[in-house]
Amino acid sequence: MRRIAIALLVASVLGSAQQPLVMLEHLAISLWPEYDDPRLLVIYRGELAQDPPGPLLLTLPRTAHVHAVAYVGSGGRLLTADWQLLPSENSEKILLFTPRTRLFQLEYYDDVLGTAPEREFVFRFFSDRYDVKNLEIEVQQPLRAKDFQGSPALEPQGTDVRGFSYFGRRVGSVPTGTVIEQRVSYRKTDNEPSLRPAGIPWIPIAVGGAGLALIAVVSLVWLRRRRLAPSGARTHFCARCGYRFRADEQFCPQCGQRRAL
Repeated sequence: MRRIAIALLVASVLGSAQQPLVMLEHLAISLWPEYDDPRLLVIYRGELAQDPPGPLLLTLPRTAHVHAVAYVGSGGRLLTADWQLLPSENSEKILLFTPRTRLFQLEYYDDVLGTAPEREFVFRFFSDRYDVKNLEIEVQQPLRAKDFQGSPALEPQGTDVRGFSYFGRRVGSVPTGTVIEQRVSYRKTDNEPSLRPAGIPWIPIAVGGAGLALIAVVSLVWLRRRRLAPSGARTHFCARCGYRFRADEQFCPQCGQRRAL
């Protein structure tokens, strides 16, 4: 009975989503291996070509652990969207969510990285329901990683103030039913994520012989500033380079990142 109910739900969503045809005007996918977790962090930032006609469906790998789903509200605020995971006949996961504006964002972790020094993962994007007019892929090189390579090749995109190097690939148009694959490999001799888990916010250390000084540990800000805020909340820091936003700024003047969290 549960399978029948899920099948009917998916059929209903597909029927409503195809009238009118849903197209993703732009989709940026960020792949951040070992960022604040030993797994791969995957971030989707999408823009619909028109107002959402109803719930949307995205296919995710069976190993995906969805962290957050949101839409961009007024003033650039990122607000939690209604979502649920549905099983698939192909052992994949189907994310059903309801964005209330054209802009949405979702994050999930994927347990695809091993512990050997030579590490590699393959990311696959498959949209079996919607055309994508412009797809871009960004990969963040983990701190302390060497011999970073991508296949297809990734172009250097610069380095932020924390030392993360970014590489990108402009895929372009992706018709429905097309599989896009990105392979990434690198060498890393430790199993710690790039950013330390949030801990005690202040640490006393000795400075010469003059005594103790309190040094702020900003890992809490770096680590969780991407996370979904409750309705009405906004971040004050850029998710990429750490720039502190002014109240009227919607994009980072240093790196161009949208003020979403």
